[in-house]
Amino acid sequence: MKLRRPQDTIASCCWLARMADKVRASQKGDLPLLYRVSLGSPIGIDGYFLRHFGLSFRQFRSAVINTRIDNDLEQWFLAQPGVNSSAISSWNDFAPRLGTPGYPVSFVRHLIKWFIYPKSIKQPMNSLFEMIEQDEAP
Repeated sequence: MKLRRPQDTIASCCWLARMADKVRASQKGDLPLLYRVSLGSPIGIDGYFLRHFGLSFRQFRSAVINTRIDNDLEQWFLAQPGVNSSAISSWNDFAPRLGTPGYPVSFVRHLIKWFIYPKSIKQPMNSLFEMIEQDEAP
């Protein structure tokens, strides 16, 4: 399974490409258990993404399945009421800071490293985006 990096974009929006990849992998049965458990979770990055743009996971999942390609998903995403250039810009500023001190899930970052992102035990990372990058690097 190959997922795009957290900062890779569709519609100039980080996390959208990765979340779409997770839905597509899930549909094929290629998503590992820990990823399936967190897919669309309200307490993870997916949940923050969905709330930020006023989307439900059901809506998002359906859009990914129905569009099948990034260009069509981009068009769907940009047509949503909670999506505009200002919302995308504020998300792109906020999301990479998730898990850093003073931002949401900072405490959770310390807990999940023990079983989800073990590479960050030896080489600590400051944010969830950094932990994901480190964990999935070859």
